[in-house]
Formats: sequence, structure tokens, C-alpha cells
Amino acid sequence: MKNVSIGLYGDFKDAGKEIGKKGTSTDITLYNYKKDDDSVVYIEPTRYPERIHPLIYTINMTDYALVFIDELKPEIAETLLALDMCGVKRGFIVAGEYIDIEQLKAILGATSMKDFEIIEKDYIVIREKMAALPEVEIEGEEIQKIPIDHFFSVKSVGTVILGKVDKGEVAVHDNLIMYPTTKKAMVKSMQVHDKDVKGAPKGSRVGLALKGVSVDDLDRGMILSKDELNVSDELKVSMKWNPYMNKEINAGEGYQIVVGLQSVSCNVEEKNGDDLKLKLLKPIVYEKGDNLILLDGSAKVRIVGISKIE
Repeated sequence: MKNVSIGLYGDFKDAGKEIGKKGTSTDITLYNYKKDDDSVVYIEPTRYPERIHPLIYTINMTDYALVFIDELKPEIAETLLALDMCGVKRGFIVAGEYIDIEQLKAILGATSMKDFEIIEKDYIVIREKMAALPEVEIEGEEIQKIPIDHFFSVKSVGTVILGKVDKGEVAVHDNLIMYPTTKKAMVKSMQVHDKDVKGAPKGSRVGLALKGVSVDDLDRGMILSKDELNVSDELKVSMKWNPYMNKEINAGEGYQIVVGLQSVSCNVEEKNGDDLKLKLLKPIVYEKGDNLILLDGSAKVRIVGISKIE
């Protein structure tokens, strides 16, 4: 059994439904494709470019990037910048018929996407090519980690969350902590691809029915785990700034951060060169090495910078 997650970026209109079956849809939309025991989940930042957050969430949820480019325009530039700043190295460019391939290669040559394969827009070929991709091994300590991307209440079932088992595995009757809170929940039942199962390995997209919590207790980005994870409402980070940003960041200013699928407002308490001390409006859960993306959602240049949390 193989599980692969692929982000759809750029001019992705109609791409998802051509290569998968539409599933959950909010500000991001999931499309599923299953071949024998293998599965591919495509994730589309549906509310982008209206909002920057769905783009960042999609990057953080996926193993590979599939970037559709019909025209070089500002939102394509912002997408490529975000992928580059997040260090995305695995993926493909689907070039439209009017794209200058040599110009595109020159643009990508100085980015993390320099080795992306450029392919034609043939959805049958794309679907088979994506289904053949290998799983991506996640580095780091092998703890249990299930980020929540959607949640809702189901009549006669109760509270249900959707998410990917990023690390470890999950089983019915597991008692989990809902980080960054201290609240606990038990897995009553679970589904993978709409089928009831007793357990699910790393990489699986799961629907978990939880006992002991309501939807009012949940936020996107919470992480379910029985292991001990880091939680804090203060972070010290060393920023890599967006090279196209034309403003200076100062102490006392307010911004937003995205870590995983968590979006939290923050204030810059201290600034010393590239080093910032951030006070968060509420705590977040994180692992060392996670990307922290600093955003100014109301500005023309919305991505301020990125840092690894140490």
C-alpha cells in the first residue's frame, strides 16, 4: 500500500477533477485517486490567490508539487516564490502551449525547483505518472503525528476529524492528546477511503471519530498524538527574508505565522538583524526543524520570510 500527496498549483482550474475524484472542499479542496491498493491525494489551494493561507497549507500538506503554468503572471510568481522559500524540490511543471520553455527553465534554474520535470498537459499521462511516484520518507524522530485539516460533526457518529498520518500509525481505541492543548480524545472508529478499518499506517489519510471532544474544541492545524510534542507561545527565529519585500520589519508590529496547518497572529517583541522574538496570540505545537512562515496578509508582498524553528 502506497500513499502519496500532491499539491496542485498555478493555473489548476479543472485539473483536480480530471485526475481524481472530488472530496472535501473548503478553502482547500481534496481530490482522490486510487489504483489497486495505492492512493494519491491531490490538494488544491481553492481560495488562492484571494487568500495566501491556502497556498501555504497546501505546500505543508503535500509530498510533491504539480504546477500548471499557462501564463506568467503575478500569482504564478508568488506561487513559485513560496515553493522556493519552502525548499520544495520534488515536483513537475505542466507548461501551457504558449509558455517559452527556455525562459521557464531560466526562471527555475536558481530555485529549489530547478530539477522539476516539465511535462505536457495530458491528464491521462499525468494521472498515471503521479500514481507511479514513490512515497516520501519523512526524516526525524518516529513519533505519532496526525495534523487535523478538517473537522465536523456527523449525526449518530459524533465528532470526526480528517487528516494525514504524517508519522507513526493510529489505531482504534488510541488515547490521543489534542496539541497544542492538553485535552484528550479517544479514537472510537476510523475510515480510510470510506472503509472502516482498525488501524492505519504512516501516510494514510484518515477520518477519525473521536470520543471526549466536540467540534468547538478543535482548530485546523491541531496535532493528535500520544507522544510528547513541543508547545509554546513564544518563539525565537532567524529569518530568511523575501528578497522582493520592500519594507523593514520592526519591533512592536503585528503579523501572522503559519506553522504546519496552524495560523496564528503574533507580535514582534524584539528584532536584531535577521533574528526575531515573536509573541504569539495563542500557543502552537511544533517539531524542531518545522518551517515558520511570516505573513502580512494585507500587504502587496504577503510572504515576509521563512525560518526553521530550532
